[in-house]
Amino acid sequence: MFVKLFSHFQQLYENFNPSYFIIAVVAFSQGVQHLADLSINFMLKDDFGLSPAMMGLYLSYTTIPWIVKPFWGLITDSKPLFGYRRKSYIILFSTIDALGWVALYKYGTNSLHSALLILFLIQLSTCFVNVVGEAILVEVAAKQEQKQTNFQHGASKNVSIFFGVRAFGTLISAFFSGALLHIFTKQEIFLMTSAFPAALMMISFFYTEEKVNLRGLSQDDRRNNTMQCIKDFWIFFKNPLIYKPVALIFCFMMAPSSSTIMFFFYTSVLGFEPSFLGQLKFVYAFSTILGVLLYNNYLKDVSFKKIFITTTILYYFCYQSMIILVTRKNVEWNINDRFFCLGDSIMLQLVGELNIMPILVLACRMCPKNIEATMYAMLMSTINFGSTLGSQFGAIFLIALGVNQNDYSRLWLFIVITGVFILLPLPWVGVVKEDQILKTMDKQKLAKKQQQKDFESLSVSSSNLRQEDDQQQLLSQNQQITD
Repeated sequence: MFVKLFSHFQQLYENFNPSYFIIAVVAFSQGVQHLADLSINFMLKDDFGLSPAMMGLYLSYTTIPWIVKPFWGLITDSKPLFGYRRKSYIILFSTIDALGWVALYKYGTNSLHSALLILFLIQLSTCFVNVVGEAILVEVAAKQEQKQTNFQHGASKNVSIFFGVRAFGTLISAFFSGALLHIFTKQEIFLMTSAFPAALMMISFFYTEEKVNLRGLSQDDRRNNTMQCIKDFWIFFKNPLIYKPVALIFCFMMAPSSSTIMFFFYTSVLGFEPSFLGQLKFVYAFSTILGVLLYNNYLKDVSFKKIFITTTILYYFCYQSMIILVTRKNVEWNINDRFFCLGDSIMLQLVGELNIMPILVLACRMCPKNIEATMYAMLMSTINFGSTLGSQFGAIFLIALGVNQNDYSRLWLFIVITGVFILLPLPWVGVVKEDQILKTMDKQKLAKKQQQKDFESLSVSSSNLRQEDDQQQLLSQNQQITD
Protein backbone atom coordinates (compact mmCIF):
# COMPACT_ATOMS: atom_id res chain seq x y z
CA MET A 1 0.00 0.00 0.00
CA PHE A 2 2.81 2.39 0.86
CA VAL A 3 4.42 1.60 -2.51
CA LYS A 4 1.16 2.57 -4.24
CA LEU A 5 0.93 5.80 -2.24
CA PHE A 6 4.52 6.59 -3.26
CA SER A 7 3.64 5.90 -6.90
CA HIS A 8 0.74 8.41 -6.61
CA PHE A 9 3.14 11.10 -5.44
CA GLN A 10 5.62 10.12 -8.17
CA GLN A 11 2.91 10.56 -10.79
CA LEU A 12 2.04 13.96 -9.32
CA TYR A 13 5.71 14.93 -9.48
CA GLU A 14 6.02 13.87 -13.11
CA ASN A 15 2.84 15.79 -14.01
CA PHE A 16 3.62 18.67 -11.71
CA ASN A 17 0.65 20.87 -10.91
CA PRO A 18 1.17 23.88 -8.59
CA SER A 19 -2.32 23.34 -7.20
CA TYR A 20 -1.30 19.97 -5.78
CA PHE A 21 1.63 21.57 -4.02
CA ILE A 22 -0.41 24.27 -2.28
CA ILE A 23 -3.11 21.70 -1.39
CA ALA A 24 -0.47 19.52 0.23
CA VAL A 25 1.08 22.43 2.13
CA VAL A 26 -2.34 23.56 3.43
CA ALA A 27 -3.19 20.01 4.52
CA PHE A 28 0.20 19.45 6.17
CA SER A 29 0.08 22.77 8.00
CA GLN A 30 -3.38 22.00 9.34
CA GLY A 31 -2.31 18.56 10.51
CA VAL A 32 0.96 19.56 12.12
CA GLN A 33 -0.72 22.28 14.20
CA HIS A 34 -2.11 19.45 16.35
CA LEU A 35 1.28 19.69 18.05
CA ALA A 36 -0.41 22.01 20.58
CA ASP A 37 -3.49 19.84 21.29
CA LEU A 38 -2.13 18.23 24.44
CA SER A 39 -0.82 21.57 25.68
CA ILE A 40 -4.27 23.12 25.22
CA ASN A 41 -5.97 20.25 27.06
CA PHE A 42 -3.54 20.44 29.97
CA MET A 43 -3.89 24.24 30.05
CA LEU A 44 -7.68 24.01 30.38
CA LYS A 45 -7.49 21.12 32.85
CA ASP A 46 -4.63 22.25 35.11
CA ASP A 47 -4.34 26.03 34.73
CA PHE A 48 -8.07 26.80 34.66
CA GLY A 49 -9.39 23.75 36.52
CA LEU A 50 -12.17 22.87 34.07
CA SER A 51 -14.24 19.72 34.49
CA PRO A 52 -14.60 17.24 31.58
CA ALA A 53 -18.08 18.54 30.72
CA MET A 54 -17.07 22.21 30.80
CA MET A 55 -13.92 21.56 28.78
CA GLY A 56 -16.00 19.88 26.11
CA LEU A 57 -18.47 22.75 26.06
CA TYR A 58 -15.84 25.48 25.88
CA LEU A 59 -13.81 23.73 23.18
CA SER A 60 -16.96 23.24 21.12
CA TYR A 61 -17.57 27.01 21.22
CA THR A 62 -14.15 27.65 19.66
CA THR A 63 -15.09 25.42 16.70
CA ILE A 64 -18.03 27.62 15.61
CA PRO A 65 -16.05 28.91 12.56
CA TRP A 66 -16.07 25.34 11.22
CA ILE A 67 -19.86 25.29 11.40
CA VAL A 68 -20.28 28.37 9.19
CA LYS A 69 -17.78 27.20 6.55
CA PRO A 70 -20.21 27.95 3.66
CA PHE A 71 -19.95 31.64 4.52
CA TRP A 72 -16.16 31.55 4.12
CA GLY A 73 -16.60 29.55 0.92
CA LEU A 74 -18.99 32.16 -0.44
CA ILE A 75 -16.46 34.90 0.29
CA THR A 76 -13.57 33.19 -1.47
CA ASP A 77 -15.78 32.16 -4.42
CA SER A 78 -17.31 35.57 -5.09
CA LYS A 79 -15.03 38.22 -3.55
CA PRO A 80 -11.50 38.30 -4.98
CA LEU A 81 -8.96 39.82 -2.59
CA PHE A 82 -6.23 41.86 -4.30
CA GLY A 83 -7.24 40.19 -7.55
CA TYR A 84 -7.09 36.57 -6.32
CA ARG A 85 -9.83 34.23 -5.14
CA ARG A 86 -7.55 31.78 -3.34
CA LYS A 87 -3.97 32.97 -2.95
CA SER A 88 -4.59 36.22 -1.09
CA TYR A 89 -6.93 34.57 1.42
CA ILE A 90 -4.35 31.88 2.24
CA ILE A 91 -1.70 34.54 2.85
CA LEU A 92 -4.00 36.72 4.98
CA PHE A 93 -5.45 34.03 7.24
CA SER A 94 -2.26 32.01 7.65
CA THR A 95 -0.69 35.26 8.92
CA ILE A 96 -3.56 35.73 11.39
CA ASP A 97 -3.20 32.07 12.39
CA ALA A 98 0.50 32.51 13.19
CA LEU A 99 -0.16 35.69 15.17
CA GLY A 100 -2.88 33.85 17.11
CA TRP A 101 -0.40 31.24 18.34
CA VAL A 102 2.03 33.99 19.32
CA ALA A 103 -0.79 35.70 21.26
CA LEU A 104 -1.63 32.41 22.99
CA TYR A 105 2.04 32.15 23.97
CA LYS A 106 2.05 35.64 25.54
CA TYR A 107 -1.47 36.03 26.93
CA GLY A 108 -3.23 32.63 26.75
CA THR A 109 -2.76 31.60 30.38
CA ASN A 110 -3.70 35.03 31.79
CA SER A 111 -7.40 34.24 31.88
CA LEU A 112 -9.85 31.66 30.56
CA HIS A 113 -11.70 34.28 28.48
CA SER A 114 -8.56 35.47 26.71
CA ALA A 115 -7.47 31.87 26.03
CA LEU A 116 -10.85 30.94 24.53
CA LEU A 117 -10.95 34.13 22.45
CA ILE A 118 -7.50 33.46 21.01
CA LEU A 119 -8.38 29.81 20.34
CA PHE A 120 -11.50 30.99 18.52
CA LEU A 121 -9.37 33.30 16.35
CA ILE A 122 -6.95 30.46 15.58
CA GLN A 123 -9.82 28.17 14.61
CA LEU A 124 -11.31 30.87 12.39
CA SER A 125 -8.02 31.37 10.54
CA THR A 126 -7.32 27.65 10.19
CA CYS A 127 -10.86 27.07 8.96
CA PHE A 128 -10.68 29.76 6.28
CA VAL A 129 -7.38 28.41 4.96
CA ASN A 130 -8.90 24.92 5.01
CA VAL A 131 -11.89 26.14 2.96
CA VAL A 132 -9.59 27.63 0.32
CA GLY A 133 -7.47 24.47 0.18
CA GLU A 134 -10.55 22.28 -0.24
CA ALA A 135 -11.87 24.61 -2.96
CA ILE A 136 -8.63 24.16 -4.91
CA LEU A 137 -8.94 20.41 -4.31
CA VAL A 138 -12.41 20.31 -5.85
CA GLU A 139 -11.31 22.51 -8.77
CA VAL A 140 -8.45 20.12 -9.57
CA ALA A 141 -10.81 17.13 -9.35
CA ALA A 142 -13.26 18.85 -11.73
CA LYS A 143 -10.48 19.52 -14.26
CA GLN A 144 -9.36 15.92 -14.08
CA GLU A 145 -12.89 14.79 -14.88
CA GLN A 146 -12.39 16.04 -18.43
CA LYS A 147 -9.28 13.86 -18.81
CA GLN A 148 -10.43 10.68 -17.04
CA THR A 149 -13.17 8.24 -17.89
CA ASN A 150 -13.71 7.38 -14.21
CA PHE A 151 -14.09 10.51 -12.09
CA GLN A 152 -14.57 8.33 -9.00
CA HIS A 153 -10.89 7.39 -9.12
CA GLY A 154 -9.79 10.99 -9.56
CA ALA A 155 -11.93 12.28 -6.71
CA SER A 156 -10.88 9.41 -4.45
CA LYS A 157 -7.22 10.03 -5.17
CA ASN A 158 -7.43 13.78 -4.56
CA VAL A 159 -9.40 13.45 -1.33
CA SER A 160 -7.11 10.64 -0.17
CA ILE A 161 -4.00 12.70 -0.81
CA PHE A 162 -5.40 15.78 0.94
CA PHE A 163 -6.51 13.95 4.07
CA GLY A 164 -3.52 11.61 3.92
CA VAL A 165 -1.08 14.53 3.94
CA ARG A 166 -3.03 16.16 6.77
CA ALA A 167 -2.85 12.92 8.73
CA PHE A 168 0.88 12.74 8.01
CA GLY A 169 1.25 16.22 9.53
CA THR A 170 -0.76 15.02 12.54
CA LEU A 171 1.48 11.95 12.72
CA ILE A 172 4.60 14.08 12.97
CA SER A 173 3.10 16.43 15.55
CA ALA A 174 1.81 13.49 17.61
CA PHE A 175 5.26 11.90 17.65
CA PHE A 176 6.72 14.98 19.33
CA SER A 177 3.76 16.51 21.20
CA GLY A 178 3.96 14.40 24.34
CA ALA A 179 7.76 14.32 24.56
CA LEU A 180 8.05 18.08 24.09
CA LEU A 181 5.87 18.69 27.15
CA HIS A 182 8.65 17.11 29.25
CA ILE A 183 11.18 19.59 27.85
CA PHE A 184 9.27 22.79 27.12
CA THR A 185 6.40 24.65 28.74
CA LYS A 186 2.93 24.79 27.21
CA GLN A 187 3.54 28.41 26.19
CA GLU A 188 6.76 27.53 24.36
CA ILE A 189 4.96 24.82 22.41
CA PHE A 190 2.34 27.40 21.39
CA LEU A 191 5.16 29.56 20.05
CA MET A 192 6.65 26.61 18.13
CA THR A 193 3.27 25.92 16.54
CA SER A 194 3.14 29.45 15.11
CA ALA A 195 6.01 28.52 12.77
CA PHE A 196 3.81 26.26 10.63
CA PRO A 197 1.15 28.77 9.50
CA ALA A 198 3.96 31.31 9.09
CA ALA A 199 5.73 28.91 6.70
CA LEU A 200 2.45 28.39 4.80
CA MET A 201 2.10 32.16 4.45
CA MET A 202 5.57 32.52 2.89
CA ILE A 203 5.12 29.55 0.56
CA SER A 204 1.76 30.89 -0.65
CA PHE A 205 3.46 33.89 -2.24
CA PHE A 206 4.87 31.52 -4.87
CA TYR A 207 1.50 29.96 -5.73
CA THR A 208 0.44 30.89 -9.26
CA GLU A 209 -3.21 31.73 -9.81
CA GLU A 210 -5.03 33.51 -12.62
CA LYS A 211 -5.69 37.05 -11.52
CA VAL A 212 -9.17 38.54 -11.66
CA ASN A 213 -9.45 41.94 -13.32
CA LEU A 214 -11.19 43.91 -10.57
CA ARG A 215 -11.25 47.14 -12.58
CA GLY A 216 -13.26 45.43 -15.27
CA LEU A 217 -16.01 44.61 -12.78
CA SER A 218 -18.54 47.18 -11.69
CA GLN A 219 -20.06 47.22 -8.22
CA ASP A 220 -23.24 45.70 -9.67
CA ASP A 221 -21.23 42.92 -11.29
CA ARG A 222 -19.59 42.06 -8.00
CA ARG A 223 -22.90 42.12 -6.15
CA ASN A 224 -24.54 40.02 -8.85
CA ASN A 225 -21.63 37.59 -8.67
CA THR A 226 -22.26 37.03 -4.97
CA MET A 227 -26.01 36.73 -5.48
CA GLN A 228 -25.47 34.32 -8.36
CA CYS A 229 -23.34 32.11 -6.10
CA ILE A 230 -26.11 32.10 -3.50
CA LYS A 231 -28.75 31.31 -6.13
CA ASP A 232 -26.67 28.48 -7.62
CA PHE A 233 -26.04 27.10 -4.16
CA TRP A 234 -29.74 27.14 -3.22
CA ILE A 235 -30.91 25.62 -6.52
CA PHE A 236 -28.39 22.82 -6.09
CA PHE A 237 -28.98 22.21 -2.39
CA LYS A 238 -32.80 22.07 -2.45
CA ASN A 239 -32.67 18.98 -4.64
CA PRO A 240 -33.84 16.01 -2.48
CA LEU A 241 -30.94 13.99 -3.85
CA ILE A 242 -28.62 16.47 -2.13
CA TYR A 243 -30.24 17.64 1.11
CA LYS A 244 -31.36 14.17 2.24
CA PRO A 245 -27.82 12.72 2.28
CA VAL A 246 -26.64 15.89 4.01
CA ALA A 247 -29.29 15.39 6.71
CA LEU A 248 -28.18 11.77 7.16
CA ILE A 249 -24.53 12.80 7.56
CA PHE A 250 -25.57 15.46 10.06
CA CYS A 251 -27.50 12.97 12.20
CA PHE A 252 -24.64 10.49 12.10
CA MET A 253 -22.11 13.07 13.32
CA MET A 254 -24.36 14.12 16.23
CA ALA A 255 -23.43 11.04 18.30
CA PRO A 256 -22.32 12.33 21.75
CA SER A 257 -18.56 12.63 22.08
CA SER A 258 -16.49 10.94 24.80
CA SER A 259 -13.11 12.51 23.97
CA THR A 260 -12.83 14.94 26.90
CA ILE A 261 -13.96 12.49 29.60
CA MET A 262 -11.54 9.86 28.27
CA PHE A 263 -8.70 12.42 28.43
CA PHE A 264 -9.47 12.94 32.11
CA PHE A 265 -9.80 9.16 32.67
CA TYR A 266 -6.44 8.52 31.02
CA THR A 267 -4.62 11.15 33.10
CA SER A 268 -6.43 10.93 36.45
CA VAL A 269 -7.32 7.23 36.76
CA LEU A 270 -4.82 5.41 34.55
CA GLY A 271 -2.03 7.91 35.25
CA PHE A 272 -0.89 8.23 31.64
CA GLU A 273 1.85 10.83 31.26
CA PRO A 274 2.04 13.28 28.32
CA SER A 275 4.59 11.15 26.49
CA PHE A 276 2.20 8.18 26.31
CA LEU A 277 -0.70 10.43 25.32
CA GLY A 278 1.53 11.60 22.48
CA GLN A 279 2.01 7.96 21.51
CA LEU A 280 -1.77 7.51 21.44
CA LYS A 281 -2.10 10.52 19.13
CA PHE A 282 0.64 9.01 16.98
CA VAL A 283 -1.39 5.79 16.76
CA TYR A 284 -4.50 7.81 15.82
CA ALA A 285 -2.65 9.55 12.98
CA PHE A 286 -1.02 6.34 11.76
CA SER A 287 -4.40 4.60 11.71
CA THR A 288 -5.85 7.53 9.76
CA ILE A 289 -3.18 7.16 7.08
CA LEU A 290 -3.72 3.40 7.03
CA GLY A 291 -7.47 3.94 6.61
CA VAL A 292 -6.88 6.36 3.71
CA LEU A 293 -4.58 3.84 2.01
CA LEU A 294 -7.01 0.95 2.47
CA TYR A 295 -9.90 2.96 1.06
CA ASN A 296 -7.99 4.41 -1.88
CA ASN A 297 -6.51 1.07 -2.95
CA TYR A 298 -9.25 -1.44 -2.19
CA LEU A 299 -12.59 0.20 -1.37
CA LYS A 300 -13.00 3.22 -3.64
CA ASP A 301 -15.15 1.24 -6.11
CA VAL A 302 -17.43 -0.19 -3.39
CA SER A 303 -20.80 1.52 -3.09
CA PHE A 304 -21.37 4.14 -0.40
CA LYS A 305 -24.20 2.16 1.21
CA LYS A 306 -22.16 -1.03 1.71
CA ILE A 307 -19.14 0.74 3.20
CA PHE A 308 -21.20 3.03 5.43
CA ILE A 309 -23.33 0.25 6.94
CA THR A 310 -20.41 -2.14 7.48
CA THR A 311 -18.04 0.41 9.00
CA THR A 312 -20.75 1.96 11.19
CA ILE A 313 -21.55 -1.41 12.78
CA LEU A 314 -17.85 -2.17 13.22
CA TYR A 315 -17.26 1.25 14.76
CA TYR A 316 -20.10 0.68 17.23
CA PHE A 317 -18.53 -2.52 18.57
CA CYS A 318 -15.07 -0.91 18.72
CA TYR A 319 -16.56 1.99 20.68
CA GLN A 320 -18.33 -0.33 23.10
CA SER A 321 -15.04 -2.11 23.80
CA MET A 322 -14.05 0.89 25.93
CA ILE A 323 -16.43 -0.47 28.58
CA ILE A 324 -13.83 -3.16 29.24
CA LEU A 325 -11.28 -0.44 30.06
CA VAL A 326 -13.45 1.85 32.20
CA THR A 327 -14.84 -1.09 34.26
CA ARG A 328 -11.24 -2.36 34.66
CA LYS A 329 -12.16 -5.79 33.27
CA ASN A 330 -8.94 -5.72 31.27
CA VAL A 331 -6.98 -5.81 34.55
CA GLU A 332 -8.93 -8.91 35.64
CA TRP A 333 -8.03 -10.48 32.29
CA ASN A 334 -4.36 -9.49 32.74
CA ILE A 335 -4.43 -7.07 29.79
CA ASN A 336 -2.15 -4.08 30.31
CA ASP A 337 -3.89 -0.68 30.21
CA ARG A 338 -1.45 0.79 27.71
CA PHE A 339 -1.56 -2.24 25.45
CA PHE A 340 -5.37 -2.22 25.50
CA CYS A 341 -5.58 1.52 24.77
CA LEU A 342 -3.14 1.28 21.86
CA GLY A 343 -5.00 -1.61 20.26
CA ASP A 344 -8.40 -0.07 20.84
CA SER A 345 -7.22 3.28 19.42
CA ILE A 346 -5.93 1.63 16.25
CA MET A 347 -9.24 -0.11 15.58
CA LEU A 348 -11.40 2.90 16.45
CA GLN A 349 -9.48 5.33 14.27
CA LEU A 350 -9.00 2.90 11.38
CA VAL A 351 -12.67 1.96 11.18
CA GLY A 352 -13.69 5.58 11.78
CA GLU A 353 -11.56 6.74 8.85
CA LEU A 354 -13.01 4.08 6.56
CA ASN A 355 -16.43 5.27 7.72
CA ILE A 356 -15.84 8.92 6.85
CA MET A 357 -13.83 8.56 3.60
CA PRO A 358 -16.78 7.66 1.31
CA ILE A 359 -18.65 10.67 2.73
CA LEU A 360 -15.76 12.98 1.84
CA VAL A 361 -15.38 11.52 -1.65
CA LEU A 362 -19.12 11.79 -2.31
CA ALA A 363 -19.01 15.41 -1.14
CA CYS A 364 -16.18 16.16 -3.55
CA ARG A 365 -18.08 14.63 -6.46
CA MET A 366 -21.31 16.47 -5.62
CA CYS A 367 -19.83 19.98 -5.90
CA PRO A 368 -21.00 21.99 -8.96
CA LYS A 369 -18.71 24.27 -10.91
CA ASN A 370 -18.17 27.93 -9.86
CA ILE A 371 -19.35 27.37 -6.27
CA GLU A 372 -16.82 24.68 -5.32
CA ALA A 373 -15.72 26.35 -2.08
CA THR A 374 -19.26 27.20 -0.99
CA MET A 375 -20.75 23.75 -1.63
CA TYR A 376 -17.88 21.67 -0.30
CA ALA A 377 -17.63 23.94 2.74
CA MET A 378 -21.34 23.43 3.37
CA LEU A 379 -20.95 19.67 3.24
CA MET A 380 -17.94 19.75 5.54
CA SER A 381 -19.63 22.20 7.92
CA THR A 382 -22.46 19.68 8.23
CA ILE A 383 -19.91 17.22 9.58
CA ASN A 384 -18.38 19.86 11.86
CA PHE A 385 -21.74 21.10 13.14
CA GLY A 386 -22.81 17.56 13.91
CA SER A 387 -19.53 16.97 15.77
CA THR A 388 -19.97 20.20 17.74
CA LEU A 389 -23.48 19.19 18.78
CA GLY A 390 -22.05 15.78 19.65
CA SER A 391 -19.64 17.49 22.06
CA GLN A 392 -22.52 19.46 23.56
CA PHE A 393 -24.68 16.34 23.95
CA GLY A 394 -21.72 14.50 25.45
CA ALA A 395 -21.32 17.22 28.08
CA ILE A 396 -25.07 17.11 28.86
CA PHE A 397 -24.99 13.33 29.33
CA LEU A 398 -21.92 13.60 31.57
CA ILE A 399 -23.69 16.13 33.79
CA ALA A 400 -26.93 14.12 33.84
CA LEU A 401 -25.12 10.91 34.82
CA GLY A 402 -22.92 12.67 37.36
CA VAL A 403 -19.68 11.65 35.64
CA ASN A 404 -16.82 14.05 36.39
CA GLN A 405 -13.14 14.16 37.34
CA ASN A 406 -14.03 12.88 40.83
CA ASP A 407 -16.50 10.12 39.94
CA TYR A 408 -16.14 7.71 36.99
CA SER A 409 -18.44 5.00 38.36
CA ARG A 410 -21.08 5.57 35.65
CA LEU A 411 -18.70 6.12 32.76
CA TRP A 412 -19.57 2.66 31.42
CA LEU A 413 -23.24 3.69 31.27
CA PHE A 414 -22.29 6.86 29.40
CA ILE A 415 -20.52 4.72 26.77
CA VAL A 416 -23.51 2.35 26.48
CA ILE A 417 -26.03 5.18 26.00
CA THR A 418 -23.94 7.29 23.62
CA GLY A 419 -23.06 4.24 21.54
CA VAL A 420 -26.70 3.83 20.56
CA PHE A 421 -26.57 7.16 18.71
CA ILE A 422 -23.94 5.70 16.35
CA LEU A 423 -26.46 3.18 15.01
CA LEU A 424 -29.52 5.46 14.82
CA PRO A 425 -28.96 6.78 11.24
CA LEU A 426 -28.60 3.30 9.68
CA PRO A 427 -32.32 2.75 8.87
CA TRP A 428 -32.23 5.90 6.70
CA VAL A 429 -29.06 5.14 4.74
CA GLY A 430 -31.25 4.44 1.70
CA VAL A 431 -31.78 8.20 1.19
CA VAL A 432 -28.27 8.34 -0.31
CA LYS A 433 -28.96 7.45 -3.93
CA GLU A 434 -25.40 7.61 -5.20
CA ASP A 435 -26.13 6.61 -8.82
CA GLN A 436 -28.90 9.19 -9.20
CA ILE A 437 -26.74 11.92 -7.67
CA LEU A 438 -23.95 11.26 -10.15
CA LYS A 439 -26.35 11.05 -13.10
CA THR A 440 -27.85 14.40 -12.10
CA MET A 441 -24.38 15.92 -11.83
CA ASP A 442 -23.43 14.53 -15.26
CA LYS A 443 -26.58 16.01 -16.82
CA GLN A 444 -25.86 19.44 -15.34
CA LYS A 445 -22.28 19.32 -16.59
CA LEU A 446 -23.37 18.27 -20.08
CA ALA A 447 -25.95 21.07 -20.12
CA LYS A 448 -23.30 23.64 -19.15
CA LYS A 449 -20.93 22.31 -21.80
CA GLN A 450 -23.69 22.58 -24.41
CA GLN A 451 -24.45 26.15 -23.32
CA GLN A 452 -20.78 26.99 -23.67
CA LYS A 453 -20.66 25.45 -27.14
CA ASP A 454 -23.80 27.35 -28.17
CA PHE A 455 -22.29 30.57 -26.87
CA GLU A 456 -19.05 29.94 -28.76
CA SER A 457 -20.91 29.11 -31.98
CA LEU A 458 -23.03 32.24 -31.56
CA SER A 459 -19.88 34.28 -31.07
CA VAL A 460 -18.36 32.78 -34.22
CA SER A 461 -21.54 33.49 -36.19
CA SER A 462 -21.58 37.09 -34.97
CA SER A 463 -17.94 37.45 -35.90
CA ASN A 464 -18.60 36.10 -39.41
CA LEU A 465 -21.53 38.48 -39.85
CA ARG A 466 -19.36 41.40 -38.79
CA GLN A 467 -16.68 40.33 -41.29
CA GLU A 468 -19.29 40.09 -44.07
CA ASP A 469 -20.58 43.57 -43.18
CA ASP A 470 -17.04 44.95 -43.23
CA GLN A 471 -16.38 43.36 -46.63
CA GLN A 472 -19.66 44.74 -47.99
CA GLN A 473 -18.81 48.24 -46.75
CA LEU A 474 -15.35 47.98 -48.30
CA LEU A 475 -16.82 46.94 -51.66
CA SER A 476 -19.29 49.82 -51.53
CA GLN A 477 -16.49 52.29 -50.82
CA ASN A 478 -14.40 50.89 -53.69
CA GLN A 479 -17.39 51.13 -56.00
CA GLN A 480 -17.90 54.77 -55.02
CA ILE A 481 -14.24 55.56 -55.71
CA THR A 482 -14.43 53.85 -59.13
CA ASP A 483 -17.56 55.79 -60.05
